[in-house]
Amino acid sequence: MLRQLPRLILLSLLLPATQTFAETDNTLLISAEDRCAFERVDEESLQLAIDTCVSAAESGDMKAQYELGQLYYSGERVTQDYSMALQWLEQASIQGEPRAQYRLGMMHFQGEGVQRNLPQAYIILKMASINGHDAAMDSADLVALQMNQQEMNAATHVLGTLFRDYLAQIREEQLNGTLKMEEPPLPQPDSNAQEIEELLE
Repeated sequence: MLRQLPRLILLSLLLPATQTFAETDNTLLISAEDRCAFERVDEESLQLAIDTCVSAAESGDMKAQYELGQLYYSGERVTQDYSMALQWLEQASIQGEPRAQYRLGMMHFQGEGVQRNLPQAYIILKMASINGHDAAMDSADLVALQMNQQEMNAATHVLGTLFRDYLAQIREEQLNGTLKMEEPPLPQPDSNAQEIEELLE
């Protein structure tokens, strides 16, 4: 049992604490937004955290993919490895993880681990912006200032194609009835509206 104690402690760190976090105003609690707990484990447990995170990432968990990419990009707790960072960031980016898209776009912009590619950086940063990353739009604008007209035309063409394909996919799903749309909440009767109706009757 004592041998399994470190594993149990690590697993408890890896389990989402969102419910606990939501039920309290304690700002000292660590949000469970992170999947891999790299910042919450000691050096002894780091390899187990990495192995657990790799399993989650290989199963398609885009947050785990992003965190592995960020871990290898930063090189703070492991040897910096742009190749590994790119591998995981690309997988998370494809799934729409805006932080991964932002980091990947900036890597293409700065030529970190890849040949500098301004149109690619611009496209990825625009996608990150659309997916909600606040700094991505400003970064895409910075990239655009360094692009020539031919590069901008190519990037704009690719973005247009991506959006047309995406809209066509949504349209097809609507026609097939496979698009899951959230139903808007029904309006709740306003007590003042009921009183006015009663007075008019």
